[in-house]
Amino acid sequence: MKHGTHTQDRRDFLKKLAVLAGGAALAPALRVVPAMAAVGLVTTTEKRMLMGTIVGMTVMTPSTNQGQEAIGRAFDEMNRLIGILSRFDSNTALSVLNVHGRLSGSPQELLDVMAHGRTLHRQSGGRFDMTVAPVVNLMERSKGRPDARELKEALALVDTGRLRQTGSDLKFAASGMGATLDGIAKGYIADCAADTLKSLGVAHYMIDAGGDIRVQGSPKGDGRPWRIAIEDPDKQGDYPAVIEMRSGAVATSGGYEVYFDSSRKSTHLINPETGTSPQYIKSVSVQAPTVMQADGLATALSLMSPREALRLTSSLPGHSCLLVTSTGARLASPEWS
Repeated sequence: MKHGTHTQDRRDFLKKLAVLAGGAALAPALRVVPAMAAVGLVTTTEKRMLMGTIVGMTVMTPSTNQGQEAIGRAFDEMNRLIGILSRFDSNTALSVLNVHGRLSGSPQELLDVMAHGRTLHRQSGGRFDMTVAPVVNLMERSKGRPDARELKEALALVDTGRLRQTGSDLKFAASGMGATLDGIAKGYIADCAADTLKSLGVAHYMIDAGGDIRVQGSPKGDGRPWRIAIEDPDKQGDYPAVIEMRSGAVATSGGYEVYFDSSRKSTHLINPETGTSPQYIKSVSVQAPTVMQADGLATALSLMSPREALRLTSSLPGHSCLLVTSTGARLASPEWS
């Protein structure tokens, strides 16, 4: 799974997708180029630092005031959810669960994210595992070179099946267990921001949460799709693909930017069975209805063989993927647009 540092989410630097709005490219630094909106619509864009990354929102509304109000309320919702799901703030529900090993009366949002985590754990044959936090912590402390005994002990604590839920109460079955939602929480938060915009009548928007992208409508409000260029893992500007979307989400996972050791072989992508990181698959991009679905699946696929990854993706309605391997091969599921 993907994971974070002690002070900032490692996932925040994973995926820098260049978004091409109306023919003008968004740089990896998320510089938004305003587009001429359709008659009667005004483009409003705002960027804020959240979850250790830059979150950008662009909306098309009848007036600037309406756009600013909608964006402000969407950001408020994101901040509310960060206060529940972040593992870097000791006051959040997730942090309380990790510290005490149990949590009574868990917020519904935490239960919803964990429910998806369990589903993805089952679908991926255990490759996606929320309880890999003890291994993540060990890798951070040891800079990717853990003692064999310590690694064995940490791996023994990884098992989503031992994260028990009774009603709204959560409990780890063994002392020392912990959960990380780094692979799906940011996507869930972006999706909830999108829901807020929709509830306010915004029909055209883009949310870019550090490369986790959710779009609806078009960048000019005129029916033309958003165009999104998938980041080149080799940083040579050779985009593996440029896709067009009118609705839905796309997310990319790769171990080429965040790593624990100087050799860059131990990355934030961690196999929950072995503690190792994938070397053959360099990046995985997933299109899905929601960011949480795209983000979580991209993480899981990164830890599979290409054949397994393509088979799983094709079994999920509304999902598609593009794999880039260490040899430069680009392997796409049949549904990839």
